[in-house]
Amino acid sequence: MTPARAFFLVGICLTLSHPAGASTVPILDSTWVDHDTRPIPKPPDSKENDYGRFFHEIFVEPISQALDVPDKAIALAGALGSREARRTREASNVNAFDEVPNSSWFTNRNHLRAIPVRELEQGPDSTTMPAKPWTVDRAKRSGASPGFRIRDAAGRNWLIKLDWKGYPGLSSGADMVARTLLHASGYNVPHNEPVRFRREDLTLDPKLRDFTPADLDGVLGNGARTADGAYVATASLILPGHVLGETIPDGRRPGDRNDWYEHPNRRELRGLYVICSWIGYWDTKDANFIDVFDSTDAGQGHVKHYILDAGSSFGATANAEKPAVKGYEAIADFEWMARRLVTLGFVEEPWRRARQETGVPSLGRFESDEFHPRHFAAEVPHPGFRAMTERDAYWGAKIVASFSDAQIRAAVDAAHCEDPRAPEFLVRNLIERRDKICRYWFGRTAPLDFFCSDGSTLCFRDLAVDRGLESPRRYDVEISPGGRHLRLQTGELPLQELGSGSDRVSLAFSVEGSRAAPARVELTRTEQGWVVTRVRHG
Repeated sequence: MTPARAFFLVGICLTLSHPAGASTVPILDSTWVDHDTRPIPKPPDSKENDYGRFFHEIFVEPISQALDVPDKAIALAGALGSREARRTREASNVNAFDEVPNSSWFTNRNHLRAIPVRELEQGPDSTTMPAKPWTVDRAKRSGASPGFRIRDAAGRNWLIKLDWKGYPGLSSGADMVARTLLHASGYNVPHNEPVRFRREDLTLDPKLRDFTPADLDGVLGNGARTADGAYVATASLILPGHVLGETIPDGRRPGDRNDWYEHPNRRELRGLYVICSWIGYWDTKDANFIDVFDSTDAGQGHVKHYILDAGSSFGATANAEKPAVKGYEAIADFEWMARRLVTLGFVEEPWRRARQETGVPSLGRFESDEFHPRHFAAEVPHPGFRAMTERDAYWGAKIVASFSDAQIRAAVDAAHCEDPRAPEFLVRNLIERRDKICRYWFGRTAPLDFFCSDGSTLCFRDLAVDRGLESPRRYDVEISPGGRHLRLQTGELPLQELGSGSDRVSLAFSVEGSRAAPARVELTRTEQGWVVTRVRHG
């Protein structure tokens, strides 16, 4: 049994010892399940002022953060070594093993148990396709991409979002690959499929009054077509349940008694920054995070949280290739504004240096040479991104590192790109960006993980060595109490080295010669031997 598998099974056993409903405490320190799916009445729908939120997140929040002197003092104290300062900024929903428990937001997947390549090739959930012919029963009134809603031959409702004219496969392909990787990372995504169809596959619902055949033809006129005349689009199966509206970005949903934590303090939202930087998912505005109430026959249910639209990833937008600046600067990037002002415009931004032109219409603008893991910029940064600590970033990098070359290729193959140049280019750049992310964040927090004790030996993995980024290396271990130091040649520590003086010890594992923050492990002696009771990185 591998250390990672044993680590996972220990967590499951601990989870089963705390069944749902056994406690009103939101998260038990040793659990792997955050019991936030308990039946509750439906919370109120969101009533956000989109323009107000847009103004707040683009202008008010960045300016407030820049001028927050106490916040800067805390950051400075943390940089100078104050552990207390760092603790006040850490994520709330982390268990004893420094992991995020399964919840209505997130499910641990690839970094704990590798998803088979064949599953990634089919996409994130199933291969259900909209059966033809299609009946158009509603116009699409929001969003940048042209489209409409249909009822397929099996009676299912889908939203059809056309790729933009001249860019067949750009948005639909990006959506498929990005959703596959996001789902494998642990996030909830809708069921979307890249589709091809013709005008004769469509009929209008006779009850439809505000959408005429001429309107339909006008929408189709903006859509991309293949060489044989087929339209290219994304078909998104309408989510089951009642849509409550956008996820509250900087608080909790009123009326949701299962919503334990302020959303910017959730690690899965903070660490999402690292995963977004990998796939170039720059459009993380509020409208792309949605809450759905999944109800039962009794009228109660729970809220499930989705990342709704990942089509603006890699080199794509909903309506053509992405502008060169996207992914490098926020929509109102005060840091770059200040640089341009101070230098009177004589500063070269990274997006100007980057060679983003792929020459492939179905890829748009995407690159890896100028990409920097810490300087990726979402157009509208999520509040969780601003709150991210290095521990959160390490967790996100660990997920990115878990994807093998073969898995990345399988996720790209799920899009069924028609241009033979596209898959090879995208796979190569995703691998290069993955390795850059791992080198950067693993250089700041020691990538020593999956600590597992069999009672006599403590084993762990060096994720940088596993990924092939580093050769086998040595490790320093500081033992407390006592302050003794050990040097390890492998990822195994004989527990007899701990002696018999204490029933609880703390170990700080560092990579020899590295300045990366150590991994800290707490061991407790039981009748069966030493067991891992706590892990913290950094």
